[in-house]
Amino acid sequence: MKIKRLKMLRLENLLYLYIIACPILDILSFVFRNAFETTISPSTIIRPIVAIIAAIYIFFKYKFKIKLVLVGMIYGIYAILHILVFKTLQSGSSYDGVIHELQYLVNYTFMILNLFVYIFIFKDKEDNRLKQCILISSIIYILSIYLAILTGTSSPTYQVTGLGLKGWFESGNSISAIFTLLLFILLPLIKDKKYRWIVLATVLGIGIFLTTLIGTRVGLFGFIIVIVVYIVTEIIVSLLNRIEIDKKIIAGGLISILAVALVIALAGSNTLERRKQLDEEGIKIIDRQTNEGAHITGDLMEIKSKIENGTLEEGFMNEPEKKSVIDLYNIARENDLSHTQMRTLQLIYNFRLVRNQSNIIYILLGNGYMNQFREMVLEMEIPAFLFNFGVIGFILYFVPFLGIFAYSCYIGIKNIKKLDVEYIMLLLGIGFTFALSMFSGYIFFNASTMMITIVMCSMIIIKIRKFNKAQDVIS
Repeated sequence: MKIKRLKMLRLENLLYLYIIACPILDILSFVFRNAFETTISPSTIIRPIVAIIAAIYIFFKYKFKIKLVLVGMIYGIYAILHILVFKTLQSGSSYDGVIHELQYLVNYTFMILNLFVYIFIFKDKEDNRLKQCILISSIIYILSIYLAILTGTSSPTYQVTGLGLKGWFESGNSISAIFTLLLFILLPLIKDKKYRWIVLATVLGIGIFLTTLIGTRVGLFGFIIVIVVYIVTEIIVSLLNRIEIDKKIIAGGLISILAVALVIALAGSNTLERRKQLDEEGIKIIDRQTNEGAHITGDLMEIKSKIENGTLEEGFMNEPEKKSVIDLYNIARENDLSHTQMRTLQLIYNFRLVRNQSNIIYILLGNGYMNQFREMVLEMEIPAFLFNFGVIGFILYFVPFLGIFAYSCYIGIKNIKKLDVEYIMLLLGIGFTFALSMFSGYIFFNASTMMITIVMCSMIIIKIRKFNKAQDVIS
């Protein structure tokens, strides 16, 4: 019995360690990619190994082996069929090939595997150590960024213009999303005297970075939104429980927002500077047919002209793709869209492409994420799951998270008078993951971003099981 407990304890420690190691693995990926010009790093090996070790332990330890094998086979068969469809639809305009498409499938599959592992292992545990690991991870993230800035080794958020600072991390949007989601777990910890001051210092460091330094809308608006959400949550929970509102928390939140506004007014913000640059670029591309500002990008304008003139290289695009480019142009022009509204243009193009292909196999299995022209690769992941990975891919990769969110909403409503700030913030954090995926993109694909969401899912499942056990005792 002691040996079994020791093994489980070791597995738990491995999973805790993985949460703490996420920022270090991200830094390693950045260093190897930029210093050695390779996509392979220790992170590439370590990330899947943790999930595989945990899955193997669960497989041999527990009695639902057949179910695990069947689920694994479903994901495997889908991946094979999706790749076969991907290959049949490849054209000269495809952004990338089979290997890159397979990388997405592998990442999403390991994401679901990690979701299962963490929920299964921690469902009956206390969530205190998960919170501690998240706090340590947050500290490593923010300290590494300020160290990079102070030593002059920080990479710019936008390589072409050199605007913004993002430390030793690959993507500005990804690190912004990571910090924004971390706040949903960190802010409720402020009320815990054991962590209060270190959490406050961490949140302050994150706030300064997100609102003034990194230069992304996700960072600036994400920080403000989460602070406002936290204040409103504190007020709602106090009213529901008929307890006095913690005025210090409300005052602290309002002061944070005012401080952000003051700092931006006095020192400026890289985010606002970036928006100014984009607005200036927006008037440079002219539609030669109308002599007005272009509604689609210059490259797409050139492709559109070649399609209409019959001069597009043979095999560069198939007929549904050509028709979708024309449809995109007409819709963008009719609705006076700007060529800088890339996510909207991508969504329109991919919707029209599925409609023009009109093939049930592509609808079920997807038409391939990397099969699109480079500017039309969907950054909005939830529509991408549906359009590019098909209805089956949508069910396999997105519905598990949607199901947890929906079930958590149901339990929350059912136990509305028992809810605490932490439960509501976790629920909203999971929902915010969906919003970020829609408006920012590359959230589900990023291993560290999804690790935070997986921890939030695990923590809320722990709370739900406590609600259910309490209900059983009463019954």
